[in-house]
Amino acid sequence: MKKMFALVVCLAVIFPNIVMAASIEKAEMYRQNGLTAEAKRELIDIIYTKEDRAKPEAYYLLGTIAFGERNISSALDLWKKLIEKYPKSSQAALVKDRVKQLAEITGEVTKVTIENAVAQSYLRHADFWSERKKEIFVIDSSWIPQVEAAIKWYDKVILEFPKSEAAKIAYEGKLKTIIGWEETGRYGEQHGLKGNFYKYMPMMLSTFAAFESDHPDASTLQSFRYQIAQAYWSNRDWEKTREWLKLMMEKSGPNDSFYKDLASRRLEKVEY
Repeated sequence: MKKMFALVVCLAVIFPNIVMAASIEKAEMYRQNGLTAEAKRELIDIIYTKEDRAKPEAYYLLGTIAFGERNISSALDLWKKLIEKYPKSSQAALVKDRVKQLAEITGEVTKVTIENAVAQSYLRHADFWSERKKEIFVIDSSWIPQVEAAIKWYDKVILEFPKSEAAKIAYEGKLKTIIGWEETGRYGEQHGLKGNFYKYMPMMLSTFAAFESDHPDASTLQSFRYQIAQAYWSNRDWEKTREWLKLMMEKSGPNDSFYKDLASRRLEKVEY
């Protein structure tokens, strides 16, 4: 046992990057399985070791976890330290041009720690009297083309982080946005395909084709195929409806599934 311990110590001294890489991997495993407290502890341990090689990744991941928990001020602080301490790292390059943007967008909900106790007490007095103030600003989106505004940001993700998990989520969000929605109320507007089929269907088809190409194993492909078929069905284009329903059947293969069954049932009655 003593010999084994001595061997581990020697390896840690001679190959510290191996130990650190394992710790980053362990932190990632914790994070992916929802054990964020354990992941943060692992990453903080890395930051406070003498070995620098894994520290940029540790700062980056800690900031990512904090951002995911809506602890914006902590995330920005960690990423600023990353840029300051390791400006040439690939992780710093990822966040360098975005820190200011993130701070601007999320600043209204950021809770910062005030080091001066007197200043903090003054702020609490002020907050007591203005407790009914809005913590998050209301944005009037009247006359703003909401579909195009959303697509602009989904496209940034797809372009800047190609074929990543983030890009997959962006594709799904973009497709759902193009499918559209109808606002409630007597004068509620219709957006996307629901508002203008001929304008948005070409965009729907090209986006879906790109999504399928970049993420051929995505579990949502069949559901989006059905949405396309349904859009054609709502527009009384029976030929295109059948085309997409048959494609769903083909993509399902020999095994039964929810969407294969749904497509077969719709094929029985297309015209109405």
